Amino acid sequence: MKHLVFILAVAVMLGSCKLPADIAGISVQTPDLTKVADGTWRGICNASLIKAQVAVTVHGGRIETIVIERHEHGRGGKAEAIVDRVIARQSLEVDVVSGATGSSKVILKAIEQALAEGSR
Repeated sequence: MKHLVFILAVAVMLGSCKLPADIAGISVQTPDLTKVADGTWRGICNASLIKAQVAVTVHGGRIETIVIERHEHGRGGKAEAIVDRVIARQSLEVDVVSGATGSSKVILKAIEQALAEGSR
């Protein structure tokens, strides 16, 4: 009986390491920055227990700043470093922050939403 309880406990722990389907299914693409109007644009992404709201300032077809206005994340706080990668590469196609994959993807999707808002 003890072995069964141990096996079940391990199975639960391993199962909890997987990203929820809505986060795992997030794909992000960089919009054409030359089509984003100058200004500050807001984007939001809500997925499972992770939520992000960002303000992205664009000037002359370049991302100038990204401010994370809200980030509900559990243990994914270190994902906030991803904004520096995005600004440096001027692209959303950057590596996620190790150990904070879900939060990284949600922040990137919020940035994509903000840039899409500025493209309208």
